[in-house]
Amino acid sequence: MSERIVAPAMGGPPPRYPSRGFDKDPLGVIDQGLRLCGPIFRMTVDGAETVLVGTSAGLGELFAAERGRLAVLNTALVHDLFGRAVFNLADDGHAEARRRLRTALSGRALSGYVVPLLEVSAPVSIRWAEQGVVDLCAAAREITLAMSTRVLLGIRPDEVDADEFATDFGRFVAATEVRPGRCRFAAARYWAGRRARRRLHALFARRPVSALAGVDPGSALPRLSSAFENAPTEAGLLTDHLLALLIAARETTASLITWCLIELARHSEHAERAVPEAHAAVTEPRLLVRRDALPTLRAVLAETQRLHSPNLLSMREAVCPIELGGYHVPTGMRVAYTPSAGHFDPEVFPQPHAFRPDRFLAGPVPAVRLWAFGGGAHACLGRPLAELMTVTALACALHQGFPRLPGGPPGQLRYRPAKIPFAPVPFVLERQESAL
Repeated sequence: MSERIVAPAMGGPPPRYPSRGFDKDPLGVIDQGLRLCGPIFRMTVDGAETVLVGTSAGLGELFAAERGRLAVLNTALVHDLFGRAVFNLADDGHAEARRRLRTALSGRALSGYVVPLLEVSAPVSIRWAEQGVVDLCAAAREITLAMSTRVLLGIRPDEVDADEFATDFGRFVAATEVRPGRCRFAAARYWAGRRARRRLHALFARRPVSALAGVDPGSALPRLSSAFENAPTEAGLLTDHLLALLIAARETTASLITWCLIELARHSEHAERAVPEAHAAVTEPRLLVRRDALPTLRAVLAETQRLHSPNLLSMREAVCPIELGGYHVPTGMRVAYTPSAGHFDPEVFPQPHAFRPDRFLAGPVPAVRLWAFGGGAHACLGRPLAELMTVTALACALHQGFPRLPGGPPGQLRYRPAKIPFAPVPFVLERQESAL
């Protein structure tokens, strides 16, 4: 199909585009739909009619119209496993939970996490360099889990709780991968995950006691426990919120670390420019939270968010009739946006499919936004912490050596729950005199 689809009259439903090939190449199908139909069109996604919103202008309009009109659409499985976590809440409860969580996930709180993050990520990156070839995706998840466990729960790698957490969190993660329909009740992994969730809640509940006693000032738990003390029921349970933050780190942050290292391996000139910054960050940790420091590392992160947004689609449901781009969206219709659609807009990002971190070195471009962490009322609260964790992991890795891909870049990709290579990616940190 090469001719542009004739759009319906304004005020009617958006034009429809066939979803053939979506399972194999979702971004290719969405990109083709945007080029033939415009920034808003309909398509079947997961068996349901869905309005797709793309381009930077379309995303900006969507987020501006979201509050009170579009609700986050999660499966019954997500509600079963995450309870009243922030992404399952709506209206006042959602806003109240965000307000309380924000105190520990952004701003001045971040500076207190830098040293603990380095303490757990530095030994992991040293082990990567010493082991030789490792599976990059597994390695990224390893360092992400170590950092998020340390900062969010105050659990150090050598604690007894670390093993208990790793075992039960693994079972919980396995349950999130069960098919979400009623068939989930027949899956042993689903029930194992539900039992693991109860044990994790119990572990989370006992951790703040020591954290609040001042034993661990580098953990977010003191602030979070204080923020949710006497919180209204509508704000949800802190234990549910912690699980949501941990699973988001496992998928989103690990995906960013994976793709940052892949692109640095493919574009050695950027790795060479970033290595001196990595050495400086490890020597002077405060640089990790200074927005005016480490410009190359931050540009690599920004360009990776643009080129490799972890989340393929974020789903909403219209709770009342709404107009988007002049088209009518009825109550109950699913509405989805893909961050990559806006990130590949050539009018905003010239040569959109090229890895060009330098586009961010001159400072933020007017009216340009990166949507990897969403936007509007449901923008990801964990973005500042996720970016800090990613830059810390990159600094520790580049401090040890230059990233290499002995088997070449990955081929087939998986887009759900986050964008990662489908098969293991052999990865090496190649130690050189200039990287030590």
